[in-house]
Amino acid sequence: MDENNFNGCIPPQLFHLPLLQNLYFDDNSLSGQLSTEIRNLTSLQLLSLPANHLSGSIPPQLFHFHLPLLQYLHLDDNFLNSGEVRPDDEEGIENTTILQDLSLSRNKFLDDMLLLVLCLKGLNLLDLSYNDLSMEIPSEIRNLLPSISFLALSDNRLTGGIPRSMQKLNNMEGLYLQNNLLTGEILSWLLDFEGLRSLYVGGNRLILKNSVERAQNNNLFGLSLKCYGLFGEVIK
Repeated sequence: MDENNFNGCIPPQLFHLPLLQNLYFDDNSLSGQLSTEIRNLTSLQLLSLPANHLSGSIPPQLFHFHLPLLQYLHLDDNFLNSGEVRPDDEEGIENTTILQDLSLSRNKFLDDMLLLVLCLKGLNLLDLSYNDLSMEIPSEIRNLLPSISFLALSDNRLTGGIPRSMQKLNNMEGLYLQNNLLTGEILSWLLDFEGLRSLYVGGNRLILKNSVERAQNNNLFGLSLKCYGLFGEVIK
C-alpha cells in the first residue's frame, strides 16, 4: 500500500490479522502513534512505514518477544522519538528478537535509542542517521554488533573517536559516520578494511596521519575523508 496518500492513523483492523507477514505503508501521510496492538501481529516478518508523519515513541513490543518473527523494521523519515523505550532486561531483548535490518533514520531519537538497539546482536543493518545522537561510539561495539554489515550513524552529533574495535567487525561492508563531531586520527586499518566497500567519515574533525599507507582494499568504491583540520597525506 505504498504511495497512496493514505492519511490518519493506521487502521486498527490491521492489528487483528495474526497471519499477516509483511506490512508496507511507505510514502503516505499516516499520522499518530504506533499502536501497542501491533503485538497481535505474531506472524509479522517485515514492517515498513517510512516517509509518513508518525510521531510519539516506538512500542516496546517491537523489541520484545511479542513479535518473534520480525526481521525487517523500517521507520525512516517520521517524527518518532525514544519515549518509553526502556528495556528492563537488555539480555532478554537480545534473546527474544531476530531483527536483522533496523532503519530509523530521519527521526528524533536520542542516545538511549542507540543504547537499546546495540542489544540486538543479530543486526546486519543499522541506520540511525539524521537523529539527535550525541554520545561517543561505544568502544565495545565489536561485541555488541558482531554481525553488522552496514552501519549508518551519519548526520548526528557523535563525539569521541572511531573505536579500534571496529576493525574486528569482519562482515562490515558499509560504514557511514560523516557529518558528526568525531575527533582523533584516521588510522591505516580504516582504509584497508577487508570487505569494506563504502567508507564515509567526512565532515568531522578527524586527522589523517602521515603514516597512513595506500589502502590495499580493492573493493572500496565509495570514500569520503573530507574533514575539518585534516592534514597529512596518503602515502603512494
